[in-house]
Amino acid sequence: MARRRNYPGSIERRGDSYRVRLCVGGQRYRFNLPHVTEKQAQRFAIEKQRELEARAGRKALGLPDVIAFSGLLSRYEAEELPELAPGAQAAYQDSLKPFRAYFVEKLEDPLIENIAAANVKQYMSWRRTHGPDGKRKKPLSGRTVAKDRAVLHRIFAYADELELREGNPVSRVKPPKSDPRDPVILSAGEYERLLSECGHSDMLYLYTLFLGETGARNESEALWVRWEDLDLGAGFVWIDSSRKGRRTKSGKGRWVPLTPRLTEALSEHRARYRLITYGGRRPSWVFHHTRRRRNSKPGERIGSLRRAFQNAGERAKLPDGFRGHDLRHRRVTTWLAAGKDVTKIKEIVGHSDIRTTMAYTHLVREDLLDVVDEGPRDAQTRKGSEAS
Repeated sequence: MARRRNYPGSIERRGDSYRVRLCVGGQRYRFNLPHVTEKQAQRFAIEKQRELEARAGRKALGLPDVIAFSGLLSRYEAEELPELAPGAQAAYQDSLKPFRAYFVEKLEDPLIENIAAANVKQYMSWRRTHGPDGKRKKPLSGRTVAKDRAVLHRIFAYADELELREGNPVSRVKPPKSDPRDPVILSAGEYERLLSECGHSDMLYLYTLFLGETGARNESEALWVRWEDLDLGAGFVWIDSSRKGRRTKSGKGRWVPLTPRLTEALSEHRARYRLITYGGRRPSWVFHHTRRRRNSKPGERIGSLRRAFQNAGERAKLPDGFRGHDLRHRRVTTWLAAGKDVTKIKEIVGHSDIRTTMAYTHLVREDLLDVVDEGPRDAQTRKGSEAS
């Protein structure tokens, strides 16, 4: 009796190779497999048959054809990334680089339907000791790997929504354990020292004060303010989210109230720079270059003040780890500590969920003393209790 085949199609040996022939949906396929064993060729035939049947089934249902991982990344970059805020786009791009190094180069660009949870887990293990270019480096923090996992989850969720594959393999892989970063909340004295160290530059000083008084996001919001966004008479600034190249994290614009100190500083800044001309043109941006630099011209929008800001923080001898976004934490914290309405704070800083606002309840260490401070009445009550 002839041995029953346990694989589809036909397998024919040709020298040191095997030829596999399959027929799916009336269409014939042929594959040449050099330097493999007969069992490997049989296993290939079984897996390829399943893959082709799945593709034929999707086509019959009018669903999109399966694509390779590189195609998914390209499509995500073209269709989804532009909808994110500039800062988020940059953060996502940082993760796309190691994705390509591992899935496209190391795994040879598999079809997305063939990527399983085990592949995601292997990527996270690989990522801990490899940089964006795929080269080995010192072990990365759990926070970096967790961020990569979050981005990868978003990309596969996008593929699932478009029915490019079923399910999200990342959802079956737990995020790595990592200690959350605690923001550095400056005391009143530290805040003033920082402003003092920024005083040598009009743009840097106003930028720092703007962040500290409004709680606006630094490079994605503050540096995009135009003169027309200021309503100093009413005491507001409009954080826009509709201009080309400009988008807030929530995708919505909002009015932000100005403190008297910031209103005065903006008035002085406007008086000095609003009518000035550079090459015969007036600047549109509140924060703009006043001198020709290597990659910018006078009057153009300042894209980043990160280095100058960090240098000022070092001169002010601020705590290690302080960064610009911490001024946003400080602003929300001081409002909450003063008993301001949390729903109004949520609208001012542009949070989509009030739970995000409440998560900013980081207190300056000195504020915690209020818990144990004894007023005259408390002290008198305690003495009476001890006497009884």
